[in-house]
Amino acid sequence: MPLARTRKTERLVLLFLLFISVFIVTACSWALWQSWQDRLQDVSVRARNQALSLSRQAQDTFLQVNIALDEIARQTDEVFRRPEAYSGRSGILAGLSLPLPQLAGLFVYDKEGNWLATSRDQPFRQMNNADRESFIWHRDHADAGARIGQVVRSRSTGELVIPVSLRLNDAEGNFRGVALGSVKVAFFRQYYGWYEQSAGDLLALMNTRGILLYARPFPDSVLNRSLSSSPLFTNLLSQSRIGSATWHSRLDGEERLFGYARLERYPLVVAVGYETRAMRQAWWMSNITGISVNIFTWLLVLLFGFLVLRQLRASQRSHQALMRSQDELTRLNGTLSDLAMLDGLTGLGNRRQFDFYLEKSLRDSALPVSLIMFDVDYFKRYNDEYGHIAGDRCLQEVAALLKHLSLRSTDRVTRYGGEEFAIILPGTHARDAEKVAHRALEAIRRAALPHEASELAEKIVTLSAGISASFPGDQPDALKQAADRALYAAKKAGRNCIAGTEGICLL
Repeated sequence: MPLARTRKTERLVLLFLLFISVFIVTACSWALWQSWQDRLQDVSVRARNQALSLSRQAQDTFLQVNIALDEIARQTDEVFRRPEAYSGRSGILAGLSLPLPQLAGLFVYDKEGNWLATSRDQPFRQMNNADRESFIWHRDHADAGARIGQVVRSRSTGELVIPVSLRLNDAEGNFRGVALGSVKVAFFRQYYGWYEQSAGDLLALMNTRGILLYARPFPDSVLNRSLSSSPLFTNLLSQSRIGSATWHSRLDGEERLFGYARLERYPLVVAVGYETRAMRQAWWMSNITGISVNIFTWLLVLLFGFLVLRQLRASQRSHQALMRSQDELTRLNGTLSDLAMLDGLTGLGNRRQFDFYLEKSLRDSALPVSLIMFDVDYFKRYNDEYGHIAGDRCLQEVAALLKHLSLRSTDRVTRYGGEEFAIILPGTHARDAEKVAHRALEAIRRAALPHEASELAEKIVTLSAGISASFPGDQPDALKQAADRALYAAKKAGRNCIAGTEGICLL
């Protein structure tokens, strides 16, 4: 077979193998990615729905207690006049608590915190709750609504309870005492225990201040722990009452996909978390068969293609290997050359590209070449105020705004260095360059990036600009120095402005 035909056949076989490989890898990767996204979406929906279901259960639980406390409040005078009618297993409080399995008991305390009446049958006449946080809060606040406190250990039963309390007033609105319903933590432990979950999954009830009231499967030692630094309380709840997101749990550091729901009536939040590690493992196991089949098919195709190539390359293996090595080296050199001309932070051309393009523009253009130099105003103070990581993000946003200005294909935006940027405008007079600079400064002002350390009244990130235009025979250094002098004049004139070639500030 002629050499040219052999090479053509080899190219066709290689193209076929490449096409099949790309197709299989792309299709398999897309299918796997889509499968994982579907899994995340399914779990996210399930987590939100479960959180919503648990939030409704929690709301019903506390609403029932709230109704019982409201009934006590309506009978305040009778309670204080005939406390014995309300106490004990046959008393009125016991009748109110009977249909509420979540209650450890109903209690009424006078304004000194002394026991007045209880739904329980034990004598607690020496019991005083004046030191309890719920009692102190109602004594010092005139809020008439029910209040859900942190988990405490009941003095009457010794079990962990969540106090739900209500202020009792006399006819003149003065503090008369507190009605208290103690909701058993064990009630939530039993209810949450009905849900099937993996070892690393989580069900939690918290108040909106981030205090944990119950969490499955964690021990009681975590109760009342503050989770206020969690993204749920720092960000998510302010955006939506119901939602889902992935973050690392503040309880054990594990990453979970959470669904959350804030109760409509009470300042409580329910969160349901599915451990992402277990999700990935389950997803992988469900897809391992399909992945294996795809890999096996791909290997068979490759084996067939390489057997064909082996026959074709018997007479020219060394030559082809050398050509491939040369092609790979050329490709790598091209990649390295492209990377060497880009700024790693902003993605714009770097100083090397700036110098190269400015020299080329001056050499090739018969018309003037304009240069605009920009400097981010008070950038050192920005770094001092927000930190260098935020400073890098600021430079990236400024670069993106400059990059998306309406420019010609021959114009070039680069990062000159530090907080300085430049736009090279071949075939452009200074007056037209000033218009481009105005658009750039206006784009940055419209972005309104906060800069509290700026001395400017707007307290936003701004730019100063210096413009120079070439004359016949000008060298790149002369153009850069002229632009730099103009930039200095703009900064000296108060910043957030443009200076032309005469050093006049153009606001």
